[in-house]
Formats: sequence, structure tokens, C-alpha cells
Amino acid sequence: KQWYQRRVRDPTGTEYGRLPSLRYQPPPAGETYNAFVMHAVYNYKFLRSQLPTDTKFFTFMRHPISRYLSGFRFFKSHKVYDKNNFDNSVVQHLAANKDYLVTTVQCEGCKHMVNSVATDLGFDFKKYLKSSNKTQIMQDFLSNLDQQLDLVLLSEYYDLSLVLLARRYCWSFDDITYLKSLESSDKPAFVSEETKAKVLDFQKVDAELYNHYNNTFWGLIEKEEGIFEDLEKFKKHNEAVKNKCVAGKEIGSFKTWQYDMTEFGKTDFQCLAMSSRVLPFVHLIEKRNQGLRNDGPHQGDMLTLDDVYRIRE
Repeated sequence: KQWYQRRVRDPTGTEYGRLPSLRYQPPPAGETYNAFVMHAVYNYKFLRSQLPTDTKFFTFMRHPISRYLSGFRFFKSHKVYDKNNFDNSVVQHLAANKDYLVTTVQCEGCKHMVNSVATDLGFDFKKYLKSSNKTQIMQDFLSNLDQQLDLVLLSEYYDLSLVLLARRYCWSFDDITYLKSLESSDKPAFVSEETKAKVLDFQKVDAELYNHYNNTFWGLIEKEEGIFEDLEKFKKHNEAVKNKCVAGKEIGSFKTWQYDMTEFGKTDFQCLAMSSRVLPFVHLIEKRNQGLRNDGPHQGDMLTLDDVYRIRE
């Protein structure tokens, strides 16, 4: 049986929150959740209490510079400063928050951009700011994560990370096949190397996190015999699936690319799942499971795009 977590207070699941301060709808007696599909700050102890005992924990990390610049543009933060010069607006934003993690944890216009990986993983910035031994705070945080997380992967090496993930959990290529989502249609804005260095220095905590797990990632890769051969095979497989599902793409919400599906892709479960964003994906799973329970073993695969793909507006 499949039970999917829904937050009672915020049924859309689009608002970040801390666990377990949020309210939850309990699963049926004797059951546990087996998937967590909404935004929340990581809380290992709470998740362990709600999920099966053999649950595996893994995550992706993105380089602090590209993560910040992507968020800065996505949330249109550059328009608050020099809207005609992206590089200048970044410099001005950093200068406006020069006291961040020096005398305060407050950072104006920084939500989901600055030290966002550490924030999502539950890092205590107030404790860090007050501590006279910040190095020890970081070491303790990394040590706890090392014990809790089975695998930390890198967004900059996404395909290679997926192949490593598949090898670790004995998955097939179909289990890791994907279509890009929320890919911006805008051309990257110019940012100087000097500004990039300032962005990195501004995010000391995320920088340490990324450096640590960049090293562990490549240490794991070195031990995987034949992984780069598998990587080339996976890229070909993924492209073939994409060609089967996708007819083209157009600019959709938030000026991101949205796929036009082939006739085959409009009714194929894998194509629908890969082209759906978070909430439509939950609806898709629920729709299939409802079909599997109520209408026989194959009915769940007989879906249409209109059933589950609710992001066309």
C-alpha cells in the first residue's frame, strides 16, 4: 500500500516549514509513510519516526555560486537594485547585507538563495553566529550529516550522479530517466569572476558543505569501475526516452521551458510522470493507485494528460 504525506495546514505543500512543527494527517493504523513530497526543513529524527526503518536518505547539492545566481534571477531580486546591470545588482545586494553572519543572521532578500543548502538541511545559524568556535560547529554538522545521509550527489554532474545512485540501489536506467524541469528560457546574465568570488565568500557555510561533499563524491566515483561507460549508455537511453515522449517545448510559467508531448507521451505513465512538477506528480501517483485499487491491475496506466498535468496556466 502507498501512503503519501499531505500537510493539513497547507494542502498545496508549496510553503517551507520546519518539522515537526507542522501538522500531519496520520496514516492508517499499522502503516507508515513511504514518501515525503513537499517542502520542509530536514529533520532526520522526525523523518526516521515516520518512515520505514529501511528508508535511505540521499540528496543533491548545487554549487553555492550557481545556486545563488539562479535564485537571484528567478526571484527577480536584481530588479530591487540595478535592474539594468545584473552584475552590479548582485554586488549591491551583497553590500547591503555586509553584516550577515558577522553580527546578525538577518539577510534582506536572501530567502532560498543564500546558504540555502545549509538552511534546508537544518543548520543552526544563530548558534553558529554566537559560537567562538565556528570551525567546530561546522565539523559537528558535517559529521552528523555523514552518519545520516547514505549518498550526497552533485547537480553539476547530474547524469553521473544518477548513474552512481542507480548502482548504489540496484536500479535500472528507467528508474533514473528524466526530463529537465523548471529550466529557464532566459540567457544567462553576465557575472564577473570577481563578483562570483564575492558570492562564494558570502556563503561560507554552503561553501564548506559543497567542498566537503564534492570531495566525498569524487572519492566514490574513483571506486566505481566502468561508471563512465555506463554514463554514456545512460545518456543515449535518456535521449531515446525523451524523443519518445517529447514533440517540442514552449515557454511556460515563470519563463521556464514547458514540454509539448507526443501523442504517445500524453497517455504514457513514464512520460507523464517525468513531465509533471511536484504537485501534479502527486496527483498522478494518486490517480494511478486509485485505478489499480478500483479498476483492475492495468487501469492505473490508462491516464490522460488532463487527468494529472495541471500546470498549463
